[in-house]
Amino acid sequence: MVLPKDIATVLSGAWVLLNNTPTDLNGVPLTTDLPLGSKPVGILTYHATGHMSANLASTDPDQRPMDLTYPSKPNQSDAEWALVGKHTLAYAGGLSVKEGSTCENGTLYHGPLTVANVPSWVGTSQERNYTVFRADEGAVVLHIYTRDEVNKVMGNLFWERLD
Repeated sequence: MVLPKDIATVLSGAWVLLNNTPTDLNGVPLTTDLPLGSKPVGILTYHATGHMSANLASTDPDQRPMDLTYPSKPNQSDAEWALVGKHTLAYAGGLSVKEGSTCENGTLYHGPLTVANVPSWVGTSQERNYTVFRADEGAVVLHIYTRDEVNKVMGNLFWERLD
């Protein structure tokens, strides 16, 4: 797996999360038990040298206690911090594509990951399918999607390139 220069040129940059629409395997949108909440925020960064980072978090008030600080203070509970951790995803590592991928679509590999807030992800590669297209208003959009047969979920994340 490599990152061809033409694909690296298309993907390189910072992307802001527009929409996260998880569905069941039949395409029906999920509305409950959303790990990143109902309106998550995120930044995805790809570098032409074959590195990436992803940071996503819920904005739902019941998933983000607003009185937390970093570093934590003694009066802040482990339960509050666990709640934030449960509804946040952050990782970084290598970036490559599967042979046969193009500038418009294919399969990405995030990894091997060198850092992840989910400890079991360190050292793994996360496979993601992608499509790049231009929206009606001219913005470049990256659709990243996954199919999780175990949990019976399709992940659909739409990102807009930041210029």
